[in-house]
Amino acid sequence: MCSLGWGLDGAWLWRRRLFAWEEELVGDLRLLLENINLHVTRNDRLWRLDSSSSYTVRSAYKFLNEQFHIASEVQLPFISHKDVPLKVVLFAWRLFRDRLSTKDNLFRRRIIDVDAQSCVGGCGLVETSPHLFLHCTFFGSVWNHIYQWVDVSAVMSDNVAYHFLQFSHIGGAVKSRQSIWQVIWFATTWELWKERNNRIFNTLESSISQVVDKIKAATFRWLKARIVSLPFNYHGWWLNPFTILGIG
Repeated sequence: MCSLGWGLDGAWLWRRRLFAWEEELVGDLRLLLENINLHVTRNDRLWRLDSSSSYTVRSAYKFLNEQFHIASEVQLPFISHKDVPLKVVLFAWRLFRDRLSTKDNLFRRRIIDVDAQSCVGGCGLVETSPHLFLHCTFFGSVWNHIYQWVDVSAVMSDNVAYHFLQFSHIGGAVKSRQSIWQVIWFATTWELWKERNNRIFNTLESSISQVVDKIKAATFRWLKARIVSLPFNYHGWWLNPFTILGIG
C-alpha cells in the first residue's frame, strides 16, 4: 500500500463493497496517513505499549482509552445502545474522544490551512466538536427545537460527553426513559454530522426544521426496527414521544 500510494484506489482492496459509513471511515484513515512516510532503510521501532514489544490491538485500545481526558463516567458499555445502529455508536465513540475529522483536527494534522477552519454553519468561528455539536448558531440551535419537542428546559453543557450524561438523565432515573433520551441524543448528533458533511461535500443545505424532522424520523425508524410491538405511530411520535410511549 505504501509503494502504491495511500491515496490511490488500487492500494485499498476489499472482499465486499463498503457501506457508506465505512467509506467515510476509510476517508478519515487516508487523511491520517497522508503525511506518513515509511523508510525502508530504517529499522522498525519496538512497540512500547506491550511487554512483548510487538503490536497488539489490545495494547493500542488500552492506550487510546487512557488518553480519554473527559467525563470518566462515560464508559464504552454505557455508550453502547441496542436500539441504535452500530455505525452511529461508533460515530459517538469517536466524537467523545475528539477523533472526528472536524476542521480543528484537520488543521492539527496539517491537512488544511489555518484559514480553512471556519465552521460550515456560517458563524465565523473555528469548527471544533463542542462548537459544532453544541454552540454553533445553526447546529447548536437544533437542540433548542429538540428540547421543545420533548417539553423540557435545560442549559447547554460546554462538553459533548457531559451533555450526553445531562441529556440522558433529564427525565430522572427511570431506565426506560433514559434509553429513549439516549436514542434521541444519538440521532441528533448523527444528523448534525450528516448535515455538516452534506454542506461541505455536496453543497446541500437543510433548514433547522428539516434537520429536526430527520431526527424525529431516525429515532422512529430505529425504535420500530428493534421493538416492533411498540404501540405508536410516526404522527404521535412527531408530536410527543414520551406521551405516546406512556412513560411521560
